[in-house]
Amino acid sequence: MGVSECEDLFPSGFSDQPWLMQLHGGSETQEFMDPYNRCIVERNIPQFTGKLCLGFYKNWLLLADKLTKETFFLHRTLDPKLKVCLPSLCGVSFNFLGSCVISSSPASKKCVVSFVGRRKDFILYCRPKLNVRWTKVSLSIHDSENPDDQHRFTGQVVRFKGKIYILHGSLVAFRVVVIDEDSLLNGDCSWTIIQMPNRIDAWHHLVVSGNEMFSVLVATSDLRRGFPAYCTVHRLETSDQTWERVESIGGCVFFLGGIQNSALTATQAGTQRDCIYVVNQNYGWLHGEGVYKICMQDQIVSLSLSLKKPIRTDWICKLCWLMPTKVSRKSKRETLSFTHSIGSDKSDRTHVHEKEEKRNIDISRPWADLPIELVQLLLSRLNLVDCLRLSSICKAWNTVSSHIQDAMAYPWLMYSTNDSCSWRLFDPVYGKEYFIDNTWLGFGKNLTFHYSKDGWVLASKENKYLFLINPLTREFISLPAPDFDIRRSTAMSLSSSPANSDCIVFVVYFNDLHVLEISTWSRSQDEWNKLSFNNELGYYVPCNPVFTWGELYCYKVNGELSVYNPTKKTLQTLEIKAPIEIVVGSDRIIQCHFMESRGDLITVFREHAKDRLRIFKLDRPQLVWREVFGVEDVTIFLNNKTSLAVSCPEKRCRDLIYFSGFADEHLKSNASYTVETNEYYPEDCYHIREPMNCIWVEPRI
Repeated sequence: MGVSECEDLFPSGFSDQPWLMQLHGGSETQEFMDPYNRCIVERNIPQFTGKLCLGFYKNWLLLADKLTKETFFLHRTLDPKLKVCLPSLCGVSFNFLGSCVISSSPASKKCVVSFVGRRKDFILYCRPKLNVRWTKVSLSIHDSENPDDQHRFTGQVVRFKGKIYILHGSLVAFRVVVIDEDSLLNGDCSWTIIQMPNRIDAWHHLVVSGNEMFSVLVATSDLRRGFPAYCTVHRLETSDQTWERVESIGGCVFFLGGIQNSALTATQAGTQRDCIYVVNQNYGWLHGEGVYKICMQDQIVSLSLSLKKPIRTDWICKLCWLMPTKVSRKSKRETLSFTHSIGSDKSDRTHVHEKEEKRNIDISRPWADLPIELVQLLLSRLNLVDCLRLSSICKAWNTVSSHIQDAMAYPWLMYSTNDSCSWRLFDPVYGKEYFIDNTWLGFGKNLTFHYSKDGWVLASKENKYLFLINPLTREFISLPAPDFDIRRSTAMSLSSSPANSDCIVFVVYFNDLHVLEISTWSRSQDEWNKLSFNNELGYYVPCNPVFTWGELYCYKVNGELSVYNPTKKTLQTLEIKAPIEIVVGSDRIIQCHFMESRGDLITVFREHAKDRLRIFKLDRPQLVWREVFGVEDVTIFLNNKTSLAVSCPEKRCRDLIYFSGFADEHLKSNASYTVETNEYYPEDCYHIREPMNCIWVEPRI
């Protein structure tokens, strides 16, 4: 087959950029997915009919016939002369066969193909040019210090500097088994174990980039269609076999989540540098979103490819990233420019850098002559930062500083980036962004935000430290060392502002599938107070609980409310019919947000990107969720960690719901929803870019 004939079979631009390919092993059509142009193209390539893709090496595809299990390499030109046969995989279950590593070109006699098991610890290898059958090596890899070790091969493997690195995981931890390839071929298979960064709610990926190997952890938000909520990258230090956390991947681009992870330079990939494209591990039963783009520099995530229909996701039909064979694009770099910055000194926190046009101002009459009553009227119409500026104009105006809290201070979206010196806060109502210096904290980098209340943020670092901070006033409260795993916490909440002496910190988490534990702390305590309760009444929605009427309310997927009374130390369940049914494990994934507004409990539900948001208010006397079709003079701010409903005297903000994602690539406006018209902004979900570690904060000074 000629090159031009081959190119006609594949989608246009197939050789110029990365594509996702899926072969079903039975269907006559194959799917090719373009993560850049966000499209799915179906093709009928005879050479792929009835085949499965098990791996690739540069321009060679490793294919297997689903029925006969005939296995062979085929060059991407589809030239039948460029075909290298392997021993048949007859007798091998594809369901227990993981990914493979290929040592060199299939045309070489030195080529070795090594598969690893999936949910079973074995290696299957052969030399295509020398062997007529596969050699299976069963391994018994256990932790001698832990006789109940449940680690098994996950099916993920990479080859790095002559060694095979296999991801070995259990329900609670992951590690890497390292096997020397030469010892495997010589029949003396020995291994070592490398512990790796762990997070039980994360996807773990190994990827080789040039002369370096990386571990990528992508944690997700449970009921948000696998939306990435946290991403860390570690580089393997080969000298001592340890992992070092890095903030950059050297200007490269990673492609993760298929049968084989890959890395390219930004020029080769034809996209922005320091980005990670990752396939949602659960995309098959989510009936929608599938591939996300994570920008390492600003920790912003966006939907790169939406799967409009379910794609088969049984292991043998997994997606395969195919890399370009030529470079025809230039690397794209997105530059972000921000014009506002709050200074690093506490006394200078109102200092905001802006580009303003020079104006001719008549200064013949001093500003102090303006009546104070008029100044107070101005304050009522200004945002918080402008009020701070106004009070610093002259001494006379400084006397109105007590009215600053009366300014229209709507919640700001607080988020962190790889910049170790500042946090960013975005005011969606006025469209302004501020940099908040965090060097005063001493460890402001790599914090995780959990909850906010009255300007305070409950945050953690490295799963070891939990504390409260006010980013504007720089107040700090250290909490006792947690005796629980912060990463496994189901939810956190505060009873009131931490500035109050009676403030209680709540941490709700599962010790196992049947035990719910609630840990509390107040200023009068030196350690956490923990209580355990039976949890046989249903699952909790992964959004933070609400403290109101002197009790903590946790929303369950069946609509019921678990109510914890911190005074009586009791947990009771209010049996309420769910306004919208949420079935755990089903393909109907619904986002649920839970909040308090003027003493009322409110839930907001969203199923798909363009579905109408549904809002319910709890009729407490009748114990019934009643749907409401407007939010009156309230503006709602949604986020999985903290959702807020605040009074809004301005007409332009009424009936609006703000999301914690940006509506454009320049991060200048928030995505939103108008309740009255059921309209989203922007209409296209591809334009939404959301910081992974973000939270709504009510500015309090």
